[in-house]
This record gives sequence, structure tokens and C-alpha cells, in this order.
Amino acid sequence: MLYFIKQNTIHTYPVAKRCTAAYEREQLRDTVPYQVQECPYCMKLWPGEKED
Repeated sequence: MLYFIKQNTIHTYPVAKRCTAAYEREQLRDTVPYQVQECPYCMKLWPGEKED
């Protein structure tokens, strides 16, 4: 899975449907760095949602 950081918040790439962040050519990473906040819409598994 790939991630990108926008305004000190880490999001998944591609962005989850419920997240309002948009990927704008930020650096893609394959690890989660320290000292960034996790986007609750991208990084959390919601009830009733299946992992793809």
C-alpha cells in the first residue's frame, strides 16, 4: 500500500472514497513516518467495510 502526506496528515493512495483529500503529486511512500497524524477516513477500517 502506498501513502502520501498532505498538511502533516498521512493518507492512502489511492484516496479512500469517504476522504476529501486529493492527491496532487505529493511524494508517495511505502512506510508510515513518525510525527504525522493519521487520516481517520483513509487509515481506519469502518464497520461494515470490507478490505480489498
